[in-house]
Amino acid sequence: MDPRYAIADTREIVTPAFVIFHEILVSNLAEMVRIAGSAARLRPHCKTHKMREVIELELAAGITKHKCATLAEAEMLARAGVKDVFLAYNIVGANIARVAKFAQAFPDVRLLVTADHPRPVEELGRALAAAGKKVEVLLDIDSGQHRTGLPVGEAARKLYQQIAATPGLIAGGFHLYDGQNHQKSVEERKAAVMTGYEPAARFRKELLAAGQIADEEFFLHINVYVKGVEGELR
Repeated sequence: MDPRYAIADTREIVTPAFVIFHEILVSNLAEMVRIAGSAARLRPHCKTHKMREVIELELAAGITKHKCATLAEAEMLARAGVKDVFLAYNIVGANIARVAKFAQAFPDVRLLVTADHPRPVEELGRALAAAGKKVEVLLDIDSGQHRTGLPVGEAARKLYQQIAATPGLIAGGFHLYDGQNHQKSVEERKAAVMTGYEPAARFRKELLAAGQIADEEFFLHINVYVKGVEGELR
């Protein structure tokens, strides 16, 4: 065992336990920032730890943008002081009302969600308009995993137009998730990433040229490759 992970006395640890090695975590956060080139380029996902204490360390490292999978995680982030929260999940059913309640409870928090179907977009807009609030909605584009999202094309175009035209919603750009990529080679991973990214980039240019999106609207492309990069995280 690596001596950095040794615990001298485990008698008072109630198991199962989630053990955090503070110095290593802080070191890894610093290395994440170094690899990215700036804390502004990072949006770490809290689903791996779900802990306010870890969020506070990330904020101390200058990481201001955060990501989550549930409304409960979004609330935890907001209570920890995060002002930019991306809930990377298409909002449907009972979560629609919860998003409206979140927007009311945390008016100073920028909230982003995703969508890939017209009906939830309509329902979400109606709930937020009734609450007198707005959230940003990103068009969820399928980059090849075929789990959620729409392929680039006419249906995606119409849905983005619907988001932009719906009261209570702000069209925030595109979201791509390429969790299907597991290549160990950096070059192979880069090529695979671009296979999903490039069609979406061309699609954005088409919408921009047609005046259907504003220049400041953005992509949120999530793909973090660490293993094999110089300065690999411990």
